[in-house]
Amino acid sequence: MKIGLVIEHFDSARGGAEHFAVWLAGQLVARGHDVHVVCHDSHRRRDRYQAAHRGASHDAVKSATAGGIKTASVAGVTIHPIRAVKLSTGIGFRQFGRGVRQWRHRHKPDLVHSISVAYPGDIYHPQPGVYMRMQNQAVYLRDHSAAANFKRLTLGLSSKQRTLLTLERAACAPAERGGAGTIICISTMVRRDFADLYQVPPHRLVKLENPMMYAPPSPAQMQRDRDWFKAMYRLPTSDRVAVFAGHDFRRKGLAWAIRAVAATADWHLVVVGMGKVRRYLELAEALGIGPRVKFIGPTRAMGQIYAAGDALLFPTFYDSFGLVALEAMVHGLDVISTRFLGAADLVESLGMGVIVDSPRCVADMAAALEALRTDWHTRLEKAAEAARRLAGLGPDAYMDRLERIYRDMAEAKKH
Repeated sequence: MKIGLVIEHFDSARGGAEHFAVWLAGQLVARGHDVHVVCHDSHRRRDRYQAAHRGASHDAVKSATAGGIKTASVAGVTIHPIRAVKLSTGIGFRQFGRGVRQWRHRHKPDLVHSISVAYPGDIYHPQPGVYMRMQNQAVYLRDHSAAANFKRLTLGLSSKQRTLLTLERAACAPAERGGAGTIICISTMVRRDFADLYQVPPHRLVKLENPMMYAPPSPAQMQRDRDWFKAMYRLPTSDRVAVFAGHDFRRKGLAWAIRAVAATADWHLVVVGMGKVRRYLELAEALGIGPRVKFIGPTRAMGQIYAAGDALLFPTFYDSFGLVALEAMVHGLDVISTRFLGAADLVESLGMGVIVDSPRCVADMAAALEALRTDWHTRLEKAAEAARRLAGLGPDAYMDRLERIYRDMAEAKKH
């Protein structure tokens, strides 16, 4: 099958959606498909991750040596760059969408699988989630009403944000009016939002959680990773460590994670990701836990960090799925997060963590941390059980389900 895979940036180092797109392209090629990636670009001129390593807020050298980040190239994939003005503008998104439409007319793929709202294709697969919900949450996460009102105003004035909503509305329109035939929802939360906010009928909404792209670690590997990280960062083996991972510190709730750790007796917090850290360093100092919070910058060597941790503390205001939660659970970590985590239902079904109503539920998150008392043997048992129960999200099972969606779409297009 000739497949057009649409994404703005085909660059695995940019973020979760881009990393998934690169992985997916490789999986499709391995299954014999003729894969054409239609993108704005497939490399960046400036490596922002290396810049972040050099300017990391805590121990930049150790952060850099924890694992380099390189853009993946995929053999067998044909890349078609569609040039437009910067995609940070509404005009850029519209230009990119028009370019993809023209590409489809010329190349006539059997199916277009789009991860970009700029052009929904036959199958629209919004990895970031629902933009209307994201904008609502951007207002909700502000700490007081004046800041919330100001954010609401700036969103209304932003041409990019208005364009995203317009394009999202178009993607949700019936297929005969240019909308996607099928919308893949990566969580129950995303499917519910499309139904509630855009009244998309159930038959067009297909739930397909993101895959576990890597094999679970062995107990021996977890022990080596734990020993390495504890030694690297001089963390006593008795210290209990909560892990926070994400680039968008405000939306992912870092301030509330710090407050929750401050409400515990002895928990430490390891912060992985890239962002403006000054206000969070100042918050930790003001709460008297500066030495208990470590910012280690961005890294792809998450295995060592999960192994060294004792819980994932992720009080997000919005995350359409949350692959970090799955990765943490197969490392035996309990997940403490919120109802705004797309994978919250998986956490609860596995019984591996606590889901609170809001990032502002600091006392509940602190109590959940203090209640954790898992020894290493039990931790390994929990990791094995999570890997077993999440096997349905492995690469082969995921691609089997996706190819069924492709076949259904191809059949529907014939009629």
